[in-house]
Amino acid sequence: MVTLKKNFSIAKLKRLLKIIAAFSLLVIGFAWSWAVVFFALLVLNIKTLYHALLGKLPLDVPENSFEKPESLTYKRSGNTNLKLDIFYPRGSSSPAPEGYPVVFFAHGGGWISGFRKQANNISWCKYLASRGFAVVNIDYRFGFLPHIDDILKDYSDALNFVRERAEKLRLNPEKIALMGLSAGGHLALQHATYHSYHGNQDEMKGVKCVVAWYAPSDLMDLWDDKVESLFARFAVSTTLKGLPARDKGGYIRYSPIAWVSERMVPVFLVHGSSDKVVPVNSSVKFFKKLLEYHVEAYLEVYNRADHAFEFELKTSKTIQLIEKTVRFLRSHL
Repeated sequence: MVTLKKNFSIAKLKRLLKIIAAFSLLVIGFAWSWAVVFFALLVLNIKTLYHALLGKLPLDVPENSFEKPESLTYKRSGNTNLKLDIFYPRGSSSPAPEGYPVVFFAHGGGWISGFRKQANNISWCKYLASRGFAVVNIDYRFGFLPHIDDILKDYSDALNFVRERAEKLRLNPEKIALMGLSAGGHLALQHATYHSYHGNQDEMKGVKCVVAWYAPSDLMDLWDDKVESLFARFAVSTTLKGLPARDKGGYIRYSPIAWVSERMVPVFLVHGSSDKVVPVNSSVKFFKKLLEYHVEAYLEVYNRADHAFEFELKTSKTIQLIEKTVRFLRSHL
């Protein structure tokens, strides 16, 4: 009994210290400089940064199997042009009269970092294009000053931009898969669950499925004691403009798991069981809730794998999960 109480006290202390650290970084950012905070977090998150800048899927993609991306501005926000790149298949793959099926891809980075041209994102885009999909790879605003609502609006605007110009861009607006890594997976899941729950048919037009790799479906999970990443806590509290103790309702409102309904499109989830950034339980809970509502759903868990494992573990299991992702996309597009 004494040991249990001691362990509980240590867990409470660790949680309190994590909250204090995240709050301190928020104060420094608003009162002094976001650049200083961001640099400190990058240093603390060096492993994930390495995967982002140098990461590559363990699969060779011939250069003649895809076209070099076409960059387009889908929106102007203040003095910034928000852009997207479109990767097309090449070679033996030619579009049907209605255009290529689309994988609408969003990068990770905790909503406050990352960009579409990171090596890990490009690796995914090239591979998917080589498998016959047109891949739309988007940027969006970071959550330092913009709110998560603004980021979700960017996501929706980019998607509508693609739909409206589908014929010119050789895309099929009736065959769209939303896909993302980590925070990008959250955006994909949040868009699909929220708009399907509310019956917003215009926002879901053409969306046939969602793929999310190691994405948070419940934003409260980023404050779980198993999460070692200070970056994750800082990122979500910065983007939601507060800690969960102050605005738990906001954390629930922007969690995909809160909006699951029987109208949700099919979902394919992938997660590492030892993820120290986004706990695997976030995908497990979401998967179970999807099944409760009789939504077609699949969950693949890689035992002992960490966050962004596909860029580190060059194994047959990793390749198998990537190929399963492609099979899922093909079966719905």
